Amino acid sequence: MTKRILLSTVAALAALAPALAITPAASAATGTVSNGIAWTAKPDAGPSNPLVNQEYCTLGVVGTDAIGDKIAISAGHCVSAAAGGATEFPDGATVYRFGAAGTGAPIGTIAYRDPHIDYVVIKLNADAVLSANGPDARIDSIGPANPDGTLCKAGVRTGLTCGPIYGQAAPRINSFATANGGDSGGPAFVNGSQLVGMTRGPFEFIDFSSVLDSIAAQPNPVGKGFVVTNN
Repeated sequence: MTKRILLSTVAALAALAPALAITPAASAATGTVSNGIAWTAKPDAGPSNPLVNQEYCTLGVVGTDAIGDKIAISAGHCVSAAAGGATEFPDGATVYRFGAAGTGAPIGTIAYRDPHIDYVVIKLNADAVLSANGPDARIDSIGPANPDGTLCKAGVRTGLTCGPIYGQAAPRINSFATANGGDSGGPAFVNGSQLVGMTRGPFEFIDFSSVLDSIAAQPNPVGKGFVVTNN
């Protein structure tokens, strides 16, 4: 009788064991990543204040590459002193969301940059959900290599502004669309949703066709065959 009770007790504990097992806490999901959101490579960037703190930039575009990586592209000077930025962050450094409280959750890592053309390729976390719909604009395709007419830009600091294109000399496009610190790297587009550049400074934009040509020439496969998300 005692043996039967003991066996019953052991069986009951065995059945209960999975429920008692300690499950590791799940890491926070990356969430939705789109053009036009604020980001920083500085892990301790302080609260947003454009007058004294411009340690953040704007994502230009998101999509996928030929090997299936999720990719974001923005201005190189956001991470490169050689491109004119305040700080040099190494390849492999973590990239974070940026918000009113400062540095937020990680969204990916720096793959590489080109300080001459002034762009950075960011390899996003595998669980990132890509969206073509940014806070101020939808970017779902690549526009012409030599755009004309009106160019619009979206940026975290000054929002959506538009102006006529008045000059092009690769790797730059000039437009009277206004921009300011914090807008760097944000999308510059024509025809409503076609990306042609990224903000570099007031009235100056990084020619995206030059960016794609440079990515194609890189030894690093990350970013090659970049396709803009249309989700």
